Amino acid sequence: MRLSEKISRLFAPKESAADRAAWLENTTRSVATQVQSRLIADLRQAQRSFAAAETPAWTASWPTHSQGINTDLERQLPTLRARAHDLARNNEWAIRYMLQLDDNVLGEQGIRLQMRLKLSDGTQDNKTNDLMESAWNRWGQNCEVSGLCWREVETVALAGLAQDGEILYRLRPGAGPFGIQIQLLDPALLDVSLRRDWQGRRVRMGIEIDDDGNAIAYWLKMSRTGEATPDVMSVGHHVRIPAAQIRHAFVSREVGQLRGYPWLAGGARRLWMLQDFEEAAGVASSNAAKRAGFFVSPTGDAPPGFADTIISSVLDSARASGKVLTPDEIQAITAAAEKYATTVPGQFDTLPNGYDFRKFDSDWPNIDAASHVKSHLRGWTAARGMSYVTLGNDLESVNYSSAQVGIVGEREHFKTIQGQLKKMLHAEVIAAVLPYLILRTPGLKSARLDDYARAVSWQPRRWQPVDPVKTANANETNLRLGLTSRRRIILERGDDPDEIAAEVAEEMEIYGPISTPGSAAASTDSTDANDAENANADANPAKAKQAPRRIASADFPKRTFLA
Repeated sequence: MRLSEKISRLFAPKESAADRAAWLENTTRSVATQVQSRLIADLRQAQRSFAAAETPAWTASWPTHSQGINTDLERQLPTLRARAHDLARNNEWAIRYMLQLDDNVLGEQGIRLQMRLKLSDGTQDNKTNDLMESAWNRWGQNCEVSGLCWREVETVALAGLAQDGEILYRLRPGAGPFGIQIQLLDPALLDVSLRRDWQGRRVRMGIEIDDDGNAIAYWLKMSRTGEATPDVMSVGHHVRIPAAQIRHAFVSREVGQLRGYPWLAGGARRLWMLQDFEEAAGVASSNAAKRAGFFVSPTGDAPPGFADTIISSVLDSARASGKVLTPDEIQAITAAAEKYATTVPGQFDTLPNGYDFRKFDSDWPNIDAASHVKSHLRGWTAARGMSYVTLGNDLESVNYSSAQVGIVGEREHFKTIQGQLKKMLHAEVIAAVLPYLILRTPGLKSARLDDYARAVSWQPRRWQPVDPVKTANANETNLRLGLTSRRRIILERGDDPDEIAAEVAEEMEIYGPISTPGSAAASTDSTDANDAENANADANPAKAKQAPRRIASADFPKRTFLA
């Protein structure tokens, strides 16, 4: 600052309080007008943009920048898995989801192989189909190197998608009675933290990929020295296994995604908070039921006699153990024991002289937290693709209509999961195992491998209708109008049409046809008409000679066979 400016400021008249107040008021009014104009302009601009892109103060915790899916998984996948596994093991609602997932996607028999090989005339080649299905079932009895059967492999794979978000297994030619088995692997062995270059290719999250993102090899953690077998390569603490030997599958949600993440991750925090709330509510209710009140003294000391039992019991235990307690230890025990009091049912205490009693009042367990629990569960079940009625085990306000609306939607979701599992597991395994089944099954020909592969189909679990009578009537109408077939209806029920056709033909031979209400009524009418004609014949013998006797159609059995 120059000297002249300093001198002018020194001799300038001082600002009065009134002038300063007026300046503050004018400045505040001017700034407020500017801020208001800016807010109005921003509001008008926001009306022409996306509401979700606005950043008011109350959305400060909402992310405004997105990273790639692989970047997020590289940092957070281990935590996601740990929490998903914890929910699947300890949370009642997550356990029910796992049970419902296995029951509805797999069911009792799992996803069964159904061969559809046909003869040259277009009919089903039942003999070859039975041979192939029988060979597959025999292989499935001991299909995994640890001794798991195929149904157990399905369960582990489906649970892995929910808890880990991935299925990881290895093909093991030369193992097992058929010469090939599979080996289920923990996806955690695929090192998500591994990031390096190898022979000009990138290794990201344990997967070696080429420039197009295709997997070339998988880098698994080596837990023990000498873990590597002769057909793989050991690099430091990892085993490099060619992609031809490994099957790694997950539901891809974004372009370029390299690893899957647990299905249970969606809404996991909400579910954990619900479990924490229920546990706290249970503790509060238990505490309210046990605690009657407090003794209050003028000095704040504990009533006499409460701690005596505890102290004497501790001293007896010390003597029995041959220990000698120091004065400081006895004083510490005394101080701790004065904090405790015990009660038994039906106990009455005498109020010590000079003490007052203060009742312990708690709102628990009289608080109705059902709406809070229901709200959390509804949000969590929405992320599972299931209805609240099914996952929440709440049938209080359910009728046929509401149940059908919820069940139909979740069953379609289960069908989607069945299709995903067939692609990830069943199709891959049957393609690798089929040549070995042919070689070890008399009657099957290696030259027809392609024909056998094209005839492979899978029959997943299906469900009984909510209203069986209406469904049966609808199927009958569709059959009469030519809109469906018996085979399609049977497949929708989850059964094998060829097995049912054979069983029906066998029962027809043994028991004959089943009478339907229409045929029974027609038989009754025909019999009644026959009896009436016979009575007229007895009354008019001459007329009876002219008219031949009518025989009831029920005298001749009808046989219908399943097409």
